[in-house]
Amino acid sequence: MNLVLDPGGSRLKFGQATGGRLESVQILPWETLRETSGRNALLEQAPWLTELSKGASLHVLNRPDPPVAGPNWRRLFTEALPHVQLSWNTLDPLQNPGFEVGYTSGEPGSDRIAAAVACQRRDPGGSFIIIDAGTCITIDLLSPGIWRGGAILPGLQLQAAAMKQAGLPALLPDEDQVWPSASGAGGALGSNTVEALAAGIAFATKKSAEAIASEFHILDPCAQVIITGGDAGHFDGLGGWQTFADPNLVLQGCATLLNERIS
Repeated sequence: MNLVLDPGGSRLKFGQATGGRLESVQILPWETLRETSGRNALLEQAPWLTELSKGASLHVLNRPDPPVAGPNWRRLFTEALPHVQLSWNTLDPLQNPGFEVGYTSGEPGSDRIAAAVACQRRDPGGSFIIIDAGTCITIDLLSPGIWRGGAILPGLQLQAAAMKQAGLPALLPDEDQVWPSASGAGGALGSNTVEALAAGIAFATKKSAEAIASEFHILDPCAQVIITGGDAGHFDGLGGWQTFADPNLVLQGCATLLNERIS
């Protein structure tokens, strides 16, 4: 069995990869793994792991270990599957992604390129504005044949945590992960501190993403907007455009590349 894993800033996301398709995708916040028995949390979320009797290959997206998790998160799988032979592999989307990567220096995050791979393989001649709303919010432009770069913003939870650390009230999404934010001009005018935080975080961040996407549309008028990440719902219908949501875009890119490289 092949598993693809994305150790993000706030959570671990993984799933089975079969023939380039994703199956049984699971999401585990690092807090859950810290506060409870990591082994129990893992098996509770993914009971199908106990059915493994043969070896499993784990393909980890090439990105730094999240500070909140550290390098020992891999031990969870080893402890949860003591009788299964596990092989750990690194999956680097920047190695022959199938399009040019338009960075003039350094390298973009591998998660950004994995998301672009998923989009490009879905529609090889298409253009995409890719919004990944996670710990950080990345907004990237993929034109035919070239990933052109993009913008990085602090994520909603990151901003809210910084405000709380500064002594302001905690701004939190509801149980459905919907952030408080009024629409229209009223969204910018908070009449109390919590509403002002919602205006400065949830409302303003959506407006920032909308402004960046508008500029990308000038660069590539045919680009369609696709949204992924834990806070993707907050950006649905951005700018009045038709948006497409895919919660597993990064992992799908990983599964696609894995299938191409082992075929």
